[in-house]
Amino acid sequence: MLVSPLVPTRLSRFATAVLLALVVSAAVAESAVVATHRSRTRRAPALGSVVLPASASAWDVAVGEAARAGLGGAQGAVVAMDPRTGRVHALINPALGMQRAFQPCSVFKIVVGIAGLSEGIITPDTTYRCTKGCWMWAGHGSIDLGRALAVSCNPYFEWVGEQLGYERVQRYAHLLGLGEPSGINLTGETAGFVPAFVRPDAVGHLSSHAEGIATSALQLAVLISATVNGGVVLRPQVSGPDGFAATQRWRLPAGTRLDGLSAGFAAAVNEGSASAAFDPEVSVAGKTGTCAALGWFASYAPAERPELVVVVFLRHGSGHGASAVAGRIFRQLFGGSGGATAAAGD
Repeated sequence: MLVSPLVPTRLSRFATAVLLALVVSAAVAESAVVATHRSRTRRAPALGSVVLPASASAWDVAVGEAARAGLGGAQGAVVAMDPRTGRVHALINPALGMQRAFQPCSVFKIVVGIAGLSEGIITPDTTYRCTKGCWMWAGHGSIDLGRALAVSCNPYFEWVGEQLGYERVQRYAHLLGLGEPSGINLTGETAGFVPAFVRPDAVGHLSSHAEGIATSALQLAVLISATVNGGVVLRPQVSGPDGFAATQRWRLPAGTRLDGLSAGFAAAVNEGSASAAFDPEVSVAGKTGTCAALGWFASYAPAERPELVVVVFLRHGSGHGASAVAGRIFRQLFGGSGGATAAAGD
């Protein structure tokens, strides 16, 4: 016979106490299950929003899926673009990847490297002795451009920047598309920021850490594309392949030198700061950046014949972590025959 808890007067005090204990225990257990379920629900990663072309090809969709899965629930953005044409295959989290600008950290060393080469301050073989003031306390010793890019040596680029002076560093930043909108066919794009003036004693730190500079992931995709496509600064466009025409904003001036960069970008993945992107089946290259709780990796693959640029930005992350995200993306797209087939059919 069932006893209603609404009539406890018919029960002995002992029976009433037992019944209440059972009810309380059941309620606590149920609350624990609900709390656990809610906790698990809160921890489930929310995948980022995806911008794809209206007439997306199968390759666009594959790139978008790989980029979204590679970023996972991390707070950040991914821009995936063809470095030869500027066609944007996918943009994950446009608010962070296009509409806002952040300190690019050591990715800015690409600008300083190009300026140093083009202005005759360095050659790819020029060495500098890194003995202190680097992220590695003992220093890197005698180091050339390729190795300095691979391990992101701060003193090397501080020295190059100081030899150049800020006026020339600023000029090459603008030449590579920083400090102004790229002209993408989406609304709300940030211009970023390149300061008009920097004190002489601050040029070195700016050259290695990009202190005072602000860029978007989209701008860095345009920048690294120019280093692998022969110096063409493109207008990125979200568009399907049908009827698409590349738009060249400008070409880097005669005398601009890009030699030596690709070796450094490849070494960053094979043995340097971007080793998390390494995979024996996929040749990836790029430059990491870590500062102010931000992580960057501006990259491309295949390294010997670039078909896809991927820029990963992470808030509360590191360049090493960003390279791991890019590695997952490239692995999904180029790790087997499927990726190559999709790209060929674009």
